[in-house]
Amino acid sequence: MRKTMITLLLANNSPNKDWENVIKMYEVTGDNVVHYNMPSEQQSAIEHFLKVTGFPTYKLIDRDGNILDIDVDARDLEKLARLLEQIK
Repeated sequence: MRKTMITLLLANNSPNKDWENVIKMYEVTGDNVVHYNMPSEQQSAIEHFLKVTGFPTYKLIDRDGNILDIDVDARDLEKLARLLEQIK
């Protein structure tokens, strides 16, 4: 079975131009990356559901849609790889 990590990037009430510049600047692109710049009400609902308290926030969601209560920082790729090996 092939392992896949999907990255979901939610903008924090950012103007489209700023949001697009961040995507380019940090090269947050690829087949496994999804970007959303939502209306404030939707953004707030998702932040509440995912218990986002600041930015950036990183969450792991398993294949069944369960949000894992794990401290993760996707910017540390080595630590993330070790964590993913532990929870598979």
